[in-house]
Order: sequence, then structure tokens, then C-alpha cells
Amino acid sequence: MHISTPNKMYLQHCFYRMMNDMLKIEPADVLLVEGILVLYCSEIRDVLDMKLFVDIDADTRLSKRVLRDINERGRDLETILYQYLHYVKPAYEEFCLPTKKYADVIIPSGGNNPVALQLIVQHIQEILRSPSSPPSSTQPETSLRSRHISESFVVRPH
Repeated sequence: MHISTPNKMYLQHCFYRMMNDMLKIEPADVLLVEGILVLYCSEIRDVLDMKLFVDIDADTRLSKRVLRDINERGRDLETILYQYLHYVKPAYEEFCLPTKKYADVIIPSGGNNPVALQLIVQHIQEILRSPSSPPSSTQPETSLRSRHISESFVVRPH
């Protein structure tokens, strides 16, 4: 069994689904779920084995956004700063930042933290090597998740 999801393209401040370009995602022993609001909803949090929060300081978040929006989206600096100060930063502080308390692991410096990333990779490899284990007490009895040894590892590009 697999799932199909439309590829998305970011244009003019919104996502456009490319319906004829479906991405097929095969089952895997490890599923990485990423997004700025993944830890916001308790129904999602409760089924995750390991919850990570990638913590990046505000200056770095802003500079990455400015560079990306200018280079990849053709936006001007004034518009980027206005949107960031009036929408992005307040929404981050209200919705994203409070979810940090639900994380099992907080990764400082984002992707520029090779030690933290290596520890996470090692933990995932240990999970894949371990024999099947019963679902945790927070999982419903009908859960389809199970742990077993496999060579499969699926990466979904973003």
C-alpha cells in the first residue's frame, strides 16, 4: 500500500498543486513528518515516537527568509520585511514556539548542528535494528505502526 500526494509549487505567496504530477510515497519503517505546526495538534503528537523541534534564532530565520524570498521568489525586501514583522513573526510566536515544550529533542542551530543530526540518525538506526516492540501506551490498539528490520527508508523532497 502507498499514498499519493500532489507535488506543490510555490508561486505568488501561495501553493499551487500540480495535479498531473503526483508523488508516490511507499510504506517505510521510519516516517519523518516535518512542518512548522506538526507538534501543535495533540492527535498528531500522540502518535509520534520521537518529536523534534528545530530551534533557530530569530536573526537566522529572518535572514534565511530574506535570501530565499529574494532569490527564489523574486520578492522585494520591503515586502518581505513587512510580511515577516506583521504576520510571520507573530504567528511563529503564537503557534510554533509554544510547541517547543512538546519536543523530546530540541535541536539548536537548526541544520548546522552535525552532532545533533548524527545522534538522531543513530537513534533511528537503532529503532530499525531492534526487534518488533508492542505499541506504546499512547497508541491505539488498532495502530498500523510496527517496528521491524528493513532496508527501506523513504525520503520525500520538499
